[in-house]
Amino acid sequence: MHAVVNHLYLNVPAESIRQAAEESLLQIFKDLSGFRQFNLVKAAEDHLIVIIFWGSLEDANYGASVIGPLWFAQNIIPHLKSEQQRSVGEVILQYSG
Repeated sequence: MHAVVNHLYLNVPAESIRQAAEESLLQIFKDLSGFRQFNLVKAAEDHLIVIIFWGSLEDANYGASVIGPLWFAQNIIPHLKSEQQRSVGEVILQYSG
């Protein structure tokens, strides 16, 4: 399993991005192979942390190729105060209680 973590610093309230994600992004994820879980964390009024879990690195890369040029370009990029901080890596330990 792989995770993608994005730190997004925004020039709009974080809540507006949550609304856009609920309206259209979640449906896109449902149709992507290898998608496991999407988390949107409000770290501050203008700072979101996105955590997405994928079955493999290939799934994560494919997801980025679908979401990036379409949904991300339309709903996130116009609202960024600074460049996103994006990391991708293998999940080496996971626990749910």
